[in-house]
Amino acid sequence: MLKLFLCFFIVLSLDADIILARLENIISNEKQKFGLDNYTFKCNLYGVLALETLYNKSKTNSLCQKSIDAFYKKYPKKKYFTYNILKYKQLYHIENKKTGCVIYAKGQVTLAELLLNEGLAIKKPIFKDEEFEYYYTAAQKKAKMQKKGLWNEDIFTSCVAELYEK
Repeated sequence: MLKLFLCFFIVLSLDADIILARLENIISNEKQKFGLDNYTFKCNLYGVLALETLYNKSKTNSLCQKSIDAFYKKYPKKKYFTYNILKYKQLYHIENKKTGCVIYAKGQVTLAELLLNEGLAIKKPIFKDEEFEYYYTAAQKKAKMQKKGLWNEDIFTSCVAELYEK
């Protein structure tokens, strides 16, 4: 009976584009691996670019990479921020979008918003989504005003300039 209920719940969840999945692994602040029954899948955060992406998209030994390395050396716990938010084997609501996943980390607050609040990500430059635009913009403005993360260092200037060059 319980198995039938779970199957019914999963079918309803998949139909609504929001599923309940178990966290299997945290790969980085912006990429996680989830499980749903015997199926596992990776989620990249929707609508944001985390410091890891900015680092990987920049040229080797660029000012961007050096700035991010210096930031993580100064604040080593920030590199593992998601490890302190999400818990292994915990169930999370996940909304699948075309270009990533929305992970509801704390009630209705998404992991992307939490990273934006800490200055560990920026909203994608051409991000347009009525549902999340306001929340992401507000979180990013808050971090910028409080000079958190990349807003306190020269990361934004060096990395975003490189991003637009490509």
